Amino acid sequence: MENNVLTIFTRIRQRLHTTARSIAGEDNADDVLQDAFCKLWTLKNMPPDQQQTERIAATIVKNVSIDYLRSANRSVQPANVCGATDDAKEQDMRERFDAVKRIVEMQLSDTQRRVLWMRDYEGYSFAEIAAAVDMTEENVRQTLSRARKQIRETYKNIN
Repeated sequence: MENNVLTIFTRIRQRLHTTARSIAGEDNADDVLQDAFCKLWTLKNMPPDQQQTERIAATIVKNVSIDYLRSANRSVQPANVCGATDDAKEQDMRERFDAVKRIVEMQLSDTQRRVLWMRDYEGYSFAEIAAAVDMTEENVRQTLSRARKQIRETYKNIN
């Protein structure tokens, strides 16, 4: 049986839409699906198995949804905490930044630090990072996720 991307994507569209809506929100779900379909369509080596194609589609939708969610969170500015002065807020932010910086330097591997830096500070895409560090995009996403998790857990334990 031929593995037709359009047919498979159309057949599981509702399930993919539900996933996108639950992660990226109702407003972004259609955009996520469109972006995910474009990424799926351009894959060079599609597996001959329909179930594998469905799993790839679900993974792409999940990852694109997470990208949309992260993008939206980057644009949110911190609120004024209980009328704190700008100097106090700046000092608090500096202390938090320094704590996170120490965690990154002490707890993360060289690869995790490099992937985190390229993604969050330099704004590289997952494909660009994968090429630079000689990893697959999936491994880059996993490395980034684990690095962020390590930072969160360590930060929670020290505060």
